[in-house]
Amino acid sequence: MSKKPGQGRTGYETILFETKGPVATVTMNRPEKHNACSIKMFQEIDHALSLVEGDERVRVVVITGAGDKAFSAGVDFDELDFKAIKESTAFIDTDARMFRHIENIPQPVIAAVNGYAYGYGCKIAIVSDIAIASDRARFALQGIRVGAVHVMMLGRARGTLGRGRLGYLLLSGETIDAAQAEHWGIVARVVPHAKLHPEVESLAQTIAGYPALGVRAIKKMLHRGHDDDYRWEDLLSPGLLLLEDLKEGRQAFKEKREPKFKGR
Repeated sequence: MSKKPGQGRTGYETILFETKGPVATVTMNRPEKHNACSIKMFQEIDHALSLVEGDERVRVVVITGAGDKAFSAGVDFDELDFKAIKESTAFIDTDARMFRHIENIPQPVIAAVNGYAYGYGCKIAIVSDIAIASDRARFALQGIRVGAVHVMMLGRARGTLGRGRLGYLLLSGETIDAAQAEHWGIVARVVPHAKLHPEVESLAQTIAGYPALGVRAIKKMLHRGHDDDYRWEDLLSPGLLLLEDLKEGRQAFKEKREPKFKGR
């Protein structure tokens, strides 16, 4: 017996979740923090995806951000204060579970990138099956600025961007606009901001009208062989999250000053 979307849990704290016909929409809903990803958000997105994956009536999933400024501006820095490897490992397990779910559910996932897509926001756009961006969107993988390493992206995004462009984003910490993101392959299309959601809805309805088995086969093949990236993240990221330089970078970010890294 298939699950009904929304059945089993209501009142999410960090996301909005709704279905309209064959399309389910997950909206990251922390606009006061530019939709920064927290453990709670990872868990709630993962839960929402579990509700739709077994429902044959849901043919497409859309992920977007609340408000007009941000898709997601990255991780919530308040949650990067780890004291032991057990804590950092639990964080990475929760993080990776959500990303794996985006890739492994049978329905195609469209990222409707409505604003800043930094860090985790950029990762969601890259691992989604299709990303459509507002012309106001901006993209970055700026972890190095605070002493963090986007381990999963070292594998996953190389196939999207190529080694040189990925290296530039990860090592420069710079931000690129929507047009550059389209040129580099992070997003498939850029549309005027006011037309983003109508365009994504139209695309979702088009895909929903195609034969489900064919669509699901395409979805599955798009992500073949990618799980090794998560194994590297499982291995490396818990230790990297305990580095003193990351603690300094986190504190400097909160204090709005330049970090003083010590290489440890």
